Amino acid sequence: MQTEPTGRVRRTGEDSYDLVLTRRLAGSPREVWASFADAGQASAWIGRWDGIPEPGSGFGFQMLYEEGQPTSQARLAECVPRERLRVLMEDDGGSWDLEVRLRDDAGGTRLEFTQHLADPAPAEDTGPGWEYYLDRLEAARSGDAQPEFDQRYLDQGSYYAAQARDAAAAPPPA
Repeated sequence: MQTEPTGRVRRTGEDSYDLVLTRRLAGSPREVWASFADAGQASAWIGRWDGIPEPGSGFGFQMLYEEGQPTSQARLAECVPRERLRVLMEDDGGSWDLEVRLRDDAGGTRLEFTQHLADPAPAEDTGPGWEYYLDRLEAARSGDAQPEFDQRYLDQGSYYAAQARDAAAAPPPA
C-alpha cells in the first residue's frame, strides 16, 4: 500500500489533461491483466460487470466499494490483451475515460492508470479515489488485508488540487 500519492496531473492539449498514477506490481503483465479481465479477480478489488466486455460493446459496471455501489454504463473502447485497456463510462457522477497500460518491468509489471479529463479540477476528488482502488488491487493480488477509505486518502485531495492547478496553469504542449 502506498503512503504517498503516486499520481500526477499533466496538460495534454488545449482542453485536455491526464491524471496518471503508476505502480509497480509483482507478477508478469499476463498475471496482472487477469486482475482486470477476470470477473472474479476484478470484483475482489473494484467491481463487477454484466454482459461480455468486448471492443466496442456496451455493458454495465458496478463499483462494489463505493457508497451505494453505483452502476455505470460502460463501453470497451480499446483492448490489447496484457498491454492496454480503455473503458468509457457514464453514470450519475458524469463521464469517465479510463485507460490502463501494462509493461514488463524487470520481472514485475509497471501499471500506468490514466483518467483522461477535459478539466483538471476533478483530480482533487478522483486522485485519492484511484489511489484507494490501486491499493485495493495490490492487496487483492498479494492477499493482504484490503484498505479502508479513510482520512489518509481524503488528505491526498490537497496534493491533487495543487497538481490540477499547476496543470491548468501550464501552457498546452506544442
